[in-house]
Amino acid sequence: FGSRLSFVTLFLVCEVSTFPGSAFIMAGSDSGSDAVEGLVTACGVIATVCWCLLLLPQARKNHSKLSTEGLSLGLILVWHSAGAVGTGYYCLDLSANFYAGLSFTCFGVVSCLIEAQFLIYRKPQAMLFLKLAGFTLLFVALQFCTSLVSYLFFSAVSEEVAYALGNVCPSVLYVIGFFPQIWEFISTRDVTGYSFGVTAFDVAGCVFNCIYLYADEDPLDASKEAAPFLAIVFMHIVLIVTAVAVLGCSKRTISREQIKKAGTEDTKGELDPELNESKSSENIAI
Repeated sequence: FGSRLSFVTLFLVCEVSTFPGSAFIMAGSDSGSDAVEGLVTACGVIATVCWCLLLLPQARKNHSKLSTEGLSLGLILVWHSAGAVGTGYYCLDLSANFYAGLSFTCFGVVSCLIEAQFLIYRKPQAMLFLKLAGFTLLFVALQFCTSLVSYLFFSAVSEEVAYALGNVCPSVLYVIGFFPQIWEFISTRDVTGYSFGVTAFDVAGCVFNCIYLYADEDPLDASKEAAPFLAIVFMHIVLIVTAVAVLGCSKRTISREQIKKAGTEDTKGELDPELNESKSSENIAI
């Protein structure tokens, strides 16, 4: 597991190091070359694909062990709420926000699957797959209703209110969602229940989306739009640092317990004459 965490950390460093490249692309985008435009479009598509696949590693991990232990339900619920509201906001202008709406929708469906896993995997049940599919469809229907209500609400209010509640608030919720998972790491002293593939996909999506923004918009406007993505990248760094610290503390605790156990066995041998005598007999026989 430590090697996988190291790989994700290396991936994170490599992804963050691509930020300087966005300045180069932004500078080249003024020339209007087809190559740069194609590269910018590719960055946007890659970001969309990463976010569509964002929670799939976690769903797969839960399914492989038939358990959600180690994953914070608060993380999923907060992120899912933000995604449902964001979907309603982006549907206001779907022609301009098609890829964002697509990624939020896919994210929401997998969130429904994981929430169903929380409900079903608590204890062994018969017809596991059918129940999992049924609850997933139920949660998808609830998500659709939430997004529809959000869309109708945002259609009735001013653009400023819609932007604040449909764009800014979900971004804040995404950042807040990290804290339940960080607390899960600290309280259980275990990080094996969380799939760091989520971190890899999320960071990749944020980085490529930032490149897309800085290449396609004015730097000031791009910085405003990219702020939530940069905040998410920062929170993933905090998440990884916390996981590394928890792993280090767990290893030290295990080492101390092993030393204590060995010392207890030695002390027991010294205080038990029969045990020492049997050991001496064995040595003589040898």
